[in-house]
Amino acid sequence: MGHKTYGAATSAGALAFGLVLGFGAPAAAQDDGFTLGMMVGGNPCCEWMKSQGDVARALAEARGWNYMELSNNNDPATALRNAQILVQEGADAAIQFNGQPSSNPAIAQVMNAAGVPIVTYDIAQEGMYFVGIDNLGAGIAGGEGLGALVRDEWDCNPDLVVSAEGAAAGIVNEWRTGGMRTGLRNICPEIPDERWVSFESQGDAAVGLPAARDLLAAHPEAVRIAVVGLNDGGVLSLIQAAEQLGRADEVMGWGQDGAFITGDNVNPALKGSVFYFLESYAVNAIRDVIEPIAAGDAPPVRWEAGDPASQVQGCPVTAEEPATVPDMEERVRLLLEAPAGTTAYDLFCPNR
Repeated sequence: MGHKTYGAATSAGALAFGLVLGFGAPAAAQDDGFTLGMMVGGNPCCEWMKSQGDVARALAEARGWNYMELSNNNDPATALRNAQILVQEGADAAIQFNGQPSSNPAIAQVMNAAGVPIVTYDIAQEGMYFVGIDNLGAGIAGGEGLGALVRDEWDCNPDLVVSAEGAAAGIVNEWRTGGMRTGLRNICPEIPDERWVSFESQGDAAVGLPAARDLLAAHPEAVRIAVVGLNDGGVLSLIQAAEQLGRADEVMGWGQDGAFITGDNVNPALKGSVFYFLESYAVNAIRDVIEPIAAGDAPPVRWEAGDPASQVQGCPVTAEEPATVPDMEERVRLLLEAPAGTTAYDLFCPNR
């Protein structure tokens, strides 16, 4: 089994929608065996989105399943079209990461009407199995990590505490970003309310940069600035804006997801993050949801972020600790060599 067999009849149409992720466009599906569809996020900002598909593909093929992969191209209309294609091509179950979740209700309707169960990563949608991090717990852990630095270096007296929000993520943003504020307040409860400000980053450093510059311009007196947010990318948008304005000397950020806390280009103002090991999510999804479905014993649909179908373990780290963590390509390789069911947290979290 493995990848679907693709024919010329429908390739041109799929290509027109920009749905291909490097290996061809879907056409008539094979009728034999279990078929898993995967819709990766498709935002060029983030290597982990491709890695999520690489891991899902390898795990599916190791089980002898057919596998189809499409890219959402970080676009809600494309994500909906991809769901329709997976139904048309006979997927028995699906996984998605959709960073533009406005189309999630329509995707859920399409999938549920066709009887195709779907897992969604990190952004909850009624009717989809939720697989993701303990957003509130991860937020509080990250906030407390940053709070310890604010206490030790600034005596709990920052000029601003800035939140890089991602409102489209809904309750995930409220728990994750709000949890970081809670964690920081746990350590530094006396910071005045007027020093807490927010801007919309959409979880993307490039997208959030103009709003971050505007926020800094509105607070020209602020020097000691602590930054929390939905993810590493959002936090970096404020850090990069401060660098552009020559105001980054006393900026400290703590991210979520760990996407920009490893490698050679880590920004020194990013003092820590909470690793989610995003490339490893398919281990949870396949182990706890897709395998039971393939065996004819589908679990109940647990769609709420507070009661997930499978919860991913977060791993808070300071900027120094990821020196022991391999880069993503190596993590994927080692993850796929590990015994079935092993997560990246099990393998790589420095504090486990």
